[in-house]
Amino acid sequence: MAKKLATRAEVPDELKWNLKDLYPSDDAFDDAVVAYKNQLGEFGQYEGHVTDSAKKLYAVVVDAVKLSGMLDRIYFYASARNDSDTTDPVGTKLAGQAQSLFAQTQSTISFLHTEITALPKATFAQFLQDEPRLKDYRRYLELNFLRNQGHILPLAEEQLLAKSDKVFEGAENIFSMLHDGDMKYGEIEDENGEMVELTDAKISVFMQSTNRDLRKRTSQLIKKAYDALQHTFATTLSTHIEGTVLRNQAHHFATAREGELYSNEIPESVYDTLVQTVHDHLQGEHDYMQLRQDVLGLKPMYTYDRSAPLLGDPKLKFTFDESKAIVLDALKVLGDDYVAGLKAEFSGGWIDAAENVGKRSGGYENDVYGVHPYILLNWSDNYYGLTTLAHESGHAMQSYFTNATQAPQDADYPIFTAEIASTTNENLLLDYMLEKYADNKEVKAYLLQQSIQNFIGTVNLQTLFAEFEHNAYEKVEDDETLTADYLGTMYGDLVAQYNGPAVTLPDKNNSSWAGVPHFYYNYYVYQYATSMAISTTIADRIYRKVPGALDQYKTFLKAGGSQAPIELIKQAGVDVTSRQYLDDAFAVLDKRIAELKEVLEK
Repeated sequence: MAKKLATRAEVPDELKWNLKDLYPSDDAFDDAVVAYKNQLGEFGQYEGHVTDSAKKLYAVVVDAVKLSGMLDRIYFYASARNDSDTTDPVGTKLAGQAQSLFAQTQSTISFLHTEITALPKATFAQFLQDEPRLKDYRRYLELNFLRNQGHILPLAEEQLLAKSDKVFEGAENIFSMLHDGDMKYGEIEDENGEMVELTDAKISVFMQSTNRDLRKRTSQLIKKAYDALQHTFATTLSTHIEGTVLRNQAHHFATAREGELYSNEIPESVYDTLVQTVHDHLQGEHDYMQLRQDVLGLKPMYTYDRSAPLLGDPKLKFTFDESKAIVLDALKVLGDDYVAGLKAEFSGGWIDAAENVGKRSGGYENDVYGVHPYILLNWSDNYYGLTTLAHESGHAMQSYFTNATQAPQDADYPIFTAEIASTTNENLLLDYMLEKYADNKEVKAYLLQQSIQNFIGTVNLQTLFAEFEHNAYEKVEDDETLTADYLGTMYGDLVAQYNGPAVTLPDKNNSSWAGVPHFYYNYYVYQYATSMAISTTIADRIYRKVPGALDQYKTFLKAGGSQAPIELIKQAGVDVTSRQYLDDAFAVLDKRIAELKEVLEK
């Protein structure tokens, strides 16, 4: 009989996050919702008077920031209850309640955008003189309102659009329920001859197995699951993209990409530079895949062979507790204050670690200002689990340091910089592990392989995702229909182009695009690629103890959203408006491939 996933009730409390730090119970959550609705109703009194005077504007933004903090806590609690077990109707109910409240909030406060955005620059400058406390909210006002002049609709139209938020979010919710709740991969015979349920955590283990038949059977089950639902996933993604396009068109952006990158203060040229530069360096990935084929002796070599160990499986297994100890040791290079933050994370109920029935797949970090960060994992006792812990802890520590330094209105760091802290941790962990196993050929080869594949899987693969996403958006903006066949063929062509001639695709129509949740985050994925390239340089400087590198990085970690993302990164010594940071990162990749060839004597 196959081993089944634990139910939520069967998971030990020490492997669950402590949501009581947010609210002691669901009843307390309900009380918080009532209190929030009352304050939201009172906030409506400002309508038509937001910019009557400097003092009035100050009172408005103070209350707006407080409301935002209350809603963040409510929204995450509900989301966390749902993500813990998507089959639990109570969690589903709370999540729906939070989404409705968010939509209600957007509708109620939509007058803020209309009134503040219309404030003349000269009047705002005078307000700053009349009410000096407004200077604490200057970036908040400029980023969220004043820079949007030309992209705000009349109040009635903004309110109508805000009321539609729940509809616009429907496609992402359907994807989550379909992918994380309803879709099953089935059962599979593992390396020990035992039938087990194939889960996302087990996939990460089986695809790195030395047993090629197990990798093949795993791949076939994944493909079967996605193929069966590919038309539903295509309609879901198409609906989401159509909604995103509509919202950006309504706000007078020529394209969805222009609007989404504008909101993050990123020039579109950064996106195009990334795609072009990665294409210029694809030969590195092709050479690595050819090396894999030569070492493994696989002709043909399929996509399910991409992660097989080159010198066998070194059996690097780490329990959750062992991984926490390794991360603490590996990241002590970042200083005692950083280690203290990690210890608080590991012992304070910040992490939900274990896989269970209905739990949302993957991992993420979410910060609740004034409480602490929260991390969701689906733990597996392997190197992937270890690196995921380091990755999500990077997010948590950026939140931890930012919240201790910045006021709430400046604490929310931009999406573009969010992945730098997480991937810096990954790079530092790799350096630590390579040094620790320097005399072990098998492990060193494995770690170099993981490093190379992590780089390719983050910089190259996420750029592939970015190309796929942008092509899909352009097709919708041309009033064409996204079908499963079109998406599968487009994705298959990109996979072939990026992997190179050494890798054979089992099927030209590749439906695995359907399992990427980040396509519902609107031009998000490219930032994984830019962040990994940036962090590769930063981590190398810190590990080599380059003078000033650690101080620069700490300044960055504490800065939150107090400046535009490009300026924040410049403070850390990297200019993202130039392709040089990408060229430098690929030089590191080429160096690691050369090191691997030396270890393998190739």
